[in-house]
Amino acid sequence: MTMKLVICFLISMEVIADDLLIEVAQSPDFQWNGIAITKNNRMFASCPRLLGDVTPSVVEILSNNVLLPFPGGIWNTFNPITSIENVENRFVNVNAVLTDSNNNLWVVDNGVVGNQTFVNAAKLVKINLQTNSVERIYSVSSLNPPQGFALNDVRIGSRYAFLTESGLGSVVIIDLQTSQVRRVLDNHPSTKFVEPTVVRMEGRPILDEKGQPKKMHNNQLELSSDEKTLFYKPSFSYNWFQISTNDLTNETMSESELENKVITSWKAMPTGGTTMDDVGNIYLMDIERQTVWQQNSANGLWNLLIHDDRIIWGDASDVGADGFYIFQ
Repeated sequence: MTMKLVICFLISMEVIADDLLIEVAQSPDFQWNGIAITKNNRMFASCPRLLGDVTPSVVEILSNNVLLPFPGGIWNTFNPITSIENVENRFVNVNAVLTDSNNNLWVVDNGVVGNQTFVNAAKLVKINLQTNSVERIYSVSSLNPPQGFALNDVRIGSRYAFLTESGLGSVVIIDLQTSQVRRVLDNHPSTKFVEPTVVRMEGRPILDEKGQPKKMHNNQLELSSDEKTLFYKPSFSYNWFQISTNDLTNETMSESELENKVITSWKAMPTGGTTMDDVGNIYLMDIERQTVWQQNSANGLWNLLIHDDRIIWGDASDVGADGFYIFQ
């Protein structure tokens, strides 16, 4: 198999400062689709497995641009052609990484390579960064996921993990204490691509492999700092949607009752990725305008953070403890 070479740049900019962009790391061999920064400035990236590529899936970015497979051992050794066993304990196709305030790294593995879904591979993995070892694996196999199901991104609360599922469009909730998994809003329009949206990048329509306008279902999400509200949106949606986490985690509520709790929230734009800082500002990677916006989650107002022609489908991002906005 020929290795696909994709160069990715992480660009760092001080939030609410001048618009100086600084390259802080790059990958000459692997595409990145996720970035996560700890409070003490350890940096991690996720490497998706596109069309069967062999990648380490998760790396720690060390000084001098050294990329260290993380956490090491069997976790980074899956090969879709030569080594496909034990998918429960190996990264199959990682779509997101996230750090929390308790010094953990969370990894979303959708378990799908190309059109092949690996049974029992979809999972959320918690890695303790004190010990650099996997502490817990949250499998979503109990959902008996339908064909096309694909976990995408995650936000972590004190009791629950909330994940977007972008293959078919839904929200997945994991009880971090009991490991119980639920899938909700899978028939609600807020989690679906809206026809006939045509998104353009650098002035050209974004098309799928068949030459048709690309469709993307529920993708981005943010959890308010008080954990009371979940914001979410399909990538190509021009609106955020929001719902109370009390309603989301209320197992006595029927699906139709839950659907009635969804609120159309602030205006947005087609986004490659989002993140939220500690004071409730959401940073949106605007696909069509090669721009990053800062949005106040309390009133929905936008503030232009940076426009730069080098931002081509900005994807994952994070805000470091040093006040730098890191994105790729």
